[in-house]
Amino acid sequence: MSSVPEKDWKRLSSLKQSLLNSACETIFERIEHISSTRKGREHEAYLAIWKVINKEDNAIAEMFDDLKRSNAVVKIAALKHHGVLTDEQLALFSQETQDEVAHLCSYRR
Repeated sequence: MSSVPEKDWKRLSSLKQSLLNSACETIFERIEHISSTRKGREHEAYLAIWKVINKEDNAIAEMFDDLKRSNAVVKIAALKHHGVLTDEQLALFSQETQDEVAHLCSYRR
């Protein structure tokens, strides 16, 4: 598949901001947990937060950077792989796109 159908591209475009917010909120929750349990281990907590940010920044880039219609299937697969896109949200896309995403995700396991 060279690009997603127009309907799927519009759907992804409409979901993008809420998906990005959801991904960032999950990261904040992880950081808040680390921060709230840092007493007596501040440097260890600092390093853990740095690792979370570094790892998750790469994931955010994989899911959202350079998002365009020609790479939308790969981005949707990344969203699914990272747990940002729910099964219910994936079901909003065409069967063709869902099948391609499932195929791509099967290689990532």
